Amino acid sequence: MPLNSHEIAQQRHLKRHLTFWRFMAVAVVIIGLIAVSAVTINNKTFSIRQQHIATIEISGIIYRDDRLLAQLKKIEKSDKVSGLILIIDSPGGTVTGSEDIYLAVRKIAAKKPVTALMRGVAASGGYISAIAADQIFASSNTITGSIGVIYQWPEYVELLNKVGVKMQTVKSAPLKAEPSGMVPLTDEVRQQVEISVKDSYDWFVGLVSKRRDMSINNALRLADGRVYSGRQALAENLIDAIGDIETSQQWLKNQLQQDGKPYEDLESIDWTPPLFEQAGLNRFLKIQINSIIGVKVFDINSTKNISSTGLMALMLN
Repeated sequence: MPLNSHEIAQQRHLKRHLTFWRFMAVAVVIIGLIAVSAVTINNKTFSIRQQHIATIEISGIIYRDDRLLAQLKKIEKSDKVSGLILIIDSPGGTVTGSEDIYLAVRKIAAKKPVTALMRGVAASGGYISAIAADQIFASSNTITGSIGVIYQWPEYVELLNKVGVKMQTVKSAPLKAEPSGMVPLTDEVRQQVEISVKDSYDWFVGLVSKRRDMSINNALRLADGRVYSGRQALAENLIDAIGDIETSQQWLKNQLQQDGKPYEDLESIDWTPPLFEQAGLNRFLKIQINSIIGVKVFDINSTKNISSTGLMALMLN
């Protein structure tokens, strides 16, 4: 039954009110989060003017994170930071992202003591972050190791053939933009991929050998891609001890005491980039706003997409 003009006007009026209150709900949530973030930042700014131990979390998939690297640079240069605790809970990520963290942490370790604390997972690129520290602690059931490199891509040429799609390509050389899922893998391309993977793998194994003070042969024995529990990692000299945050703090204070530097009553201050700035929260807010308004206002996949051509996306595994 068709609606009369009065009913149509009433429905439009209700929709306008509903949209208004949806916007108000989103505004309240955003303002609240900004306020909490601002208070946190202000408190942290005040606290870091005093001598302290810095902590910073490395979690999730590792890729180049300029905010994290900026924080590590500030920790390196700050004369108010006596030492650093890396808290790691990551399954790994890109080779370059892991290398960025490793180099940044080594610069800090040249000036002040650094310890790594492995939480649930510190494997592959997460392990690279850990071995940059002077001392590594883990829980007895932490998952670590997974020393290796992997490069994967989908090959969908058969699907294209079935639907009648043919890709035409003009390129300067046969290996340009290879491997590609649009064409069958050739022996030449596979060989080049294997060379690149082997090169990154050798770099990884070399780091393990150097930082854990073991022979290359022993590092190779451990670097077959398997994972280790914290207990197994300790037995294989991949970590230094089983411990927790208090153990890490005590180790740092012992190091400072040996160096004749102030160590008593040092507060631990979190230097992890503020939650409100992190992509995870941004993505969450976008999802919630889209849901509340009922319209796709934000593209939730528009930030921090990892894309690459060819071998730029080598992953540690």
